[in-house]
Amino acid sequence: MKTRPILGLLTASLLIAAGLHAAEPAQTKTMLVLDASGSMWGQIGGKTKIAIAREAVDSMLDGWNGGDLGLIAYGHRRKGDCADIEVLQAIGPDTAAGIRKQVNALNPKGMTPITASVRMAAEQLRFTEQKATVILVSDGEETCNADPCALGKELEAAGVDFTAHVVGFDIQAGSKAHRQLQCLAANTGGRYIEARNAAELNEALGEVAAAKPAPKPRVKSAQEWLPGYSLYWVAGTKLEGVEDNSGTQSLDFTTEQTAKDCQAVCYANDSCAGWHYEPTGSFFIDHPRCFLKGKGAPLSLEKQGSDWVAGVKPGVEIIHDGDAE
Repeated sequence: MKTRPILGLLTASLLIAAGLHAAEPAQTKTMLVLDASGSMWGQIGGKTKIAIAREAVDSMLDGWNGGDLGLIAYGHRRKGDCADIEVLQAIGPDTAAGIRKQVNALNPKGMTPITASVRMAAEQLRFTEQKATVILVSDGEETCNADPCALGKELEAAGVDFTAHVVGFDIQAGSKAHRQLQCLAANTGGRYIEARNAAELNEALGEVAAAKPAPKPRVKSAQEWLPGYSLYWVAGTKLEGVEDNSGTQSLDFTTEQTAKDCQAVCYANDSCAGWHYEPTGSFFIDHPRCFLKGKGAPLSLEKQGSDWVAGVKPGVEIIHDGDAE
């Protein structure tokens, strides 16, 4: 009799049930991550992008009501250094004056280490312990041999309720930078907003700061067993007035456990809406993993390898089907 997998399954069911029900409203803590790489000296309408960013941040701070706030910048001290990332304002209340002072002193110089900067922000926010939000403003792609899209998946899986809202400033549609930034937001349940000039950057930062509600989504049901698929949150959407309420619960499986076991864990918990199973070798992990999704936000079906499996509970309408008018 395979007692270890069964015991692991039972323990997982209890832990996941507690986790999915434990999400309580909490004061949001936010870290603003600002691009101060050399490209921010580029101009739009005769004004440098860093000057435009300073004005937009100043305007955002005037209307800030999103709880504790901090600031990280990258590329502002040294050229060619992917470790040039610095916490310029620790997260806390009443930090607007300190953030303004730091932003006004930025002197863009270096690289664009988006992935490492967002990771640092998540760690500063203690994202594995509490609700955490990052607002990233960037005018370019990752330049430090890392993948912001993969980081988004990692933070979504490990965080209690982690969200990255991303403002792509002067980003060409369809470019590598556009794909990276959009994917980072999507993989964490955040919003991706494009800003092509000063007015749009002001509007974008104001929108994420005010947390304006997204359009009400339409959802539909899906099959219980879908080989070759995974489930991910749809950026900027929510159900029943709560965005990404339960987050994603992840579970490390033994090599003996299968997609059927993952489905069983989900079915044993009332708060689980859907699940997906990642086989050994996915993202270079040496064991299978099971991901459970709560009911707080719509999900999308993403095509994966043949050994992946996803599923939605019978009768549960959670798959995104567009926005209601």
